[in-house]
Amino acid sequence: MKTLVIAAHPALESSRVNRTWLEELRKFPELITVSSLYEKYPDGTIDIAAEQALVEAHDRIILQFPFYWFSSPPMLKQWLDEVLLEGWAYGESIDLFHSKTIGVAISAGSRESEYQPEGRYRFDIHAMLSPFETTVHYLGAQYEPPFIQYGVNSRTSNEEIAYSTERYIRHLLQSREAVLPDFTAKY
Repeated sequence: MKTLVIAAHPALESSRVNRTWLEELRKFPELITVSSLYEKYPDGTIDIAAEQALVEAHDRIILQFPFYWFSSPPMLKQWLDEVLLEGWAYGESIDLFHSKTIGVAISAGSRESEYQPEGRYRFDIHAMLSPFETTVHYLGAQYEPPFIQYGVNSRTSNEEIAYSTERYIRHLLQSREAVLPDFTAKY
């Protein structure tokens, strides 16, 4: 089973966390395919057939993005709107996603405590991610628990980024048959 990571970060070159995650994920091409939307489609025109072929070739899909304005960057929404078409992704007698799992991996600028009913944003982050979970269920896929890195900001240390990267890779590879890399020597 191979994992497709659909990454959507409009300023990836200035992102320390998402950029590092993708750099590390690309070291596992036999297990993980990285599709970085803003890099692939700088003009905003998505190749729908190519994206659908990628989805068809993978059993697991992870939507990776920075969580800002309580949602995803616009190109990920565009991808969902344009690629997940009726008659291909869903509809009568369509079961493309019934054997697939889909999850999200997000970096959030605020601390976890702020994403609580008593916190600054008044909702738990899982409630805020419910449109993604609902989409996954609508497609007939299995929703997997999200990977969340809280508190990402300009003061995030290189050590914290390395640790989040290790956790993310372990999250992606934990259910795989592959041997997990030894991170202790690197970080």
